[in-house]
Amino acid sequence: MDILQVVETLGVPIAVSVGLAYALMYLIKFITRDVKADIKNLYEITVKLIDSNRQAKDETKKTMTAMNVIKDIMIKLFKKDGK
Repeated sequence: MDILQVVETLGVPIAVSVGLAYALMYLIKFITRDVKADIKNLYEITVKLIDSNRQAKDETKKTMTAMNVIKDIMIKLFKKDGK
């Protein structure tokens, strides 16, 4: 179909609306393709940060447990020496 024939058949406002709808659809596809890649990248970064945070919490728990055990041993040793 020729563009002039479409304009003659449907009228100028309808032909322009169809053209703008196509352009808008192309623009939305172009933008979402880039945004999808960025979102995927940010998702991967977020997962890595959560894993790192979880590991840090686990290490802190282990350290606190070790410190409490050492404290308990020191208290028992000083109680025995004091008697």
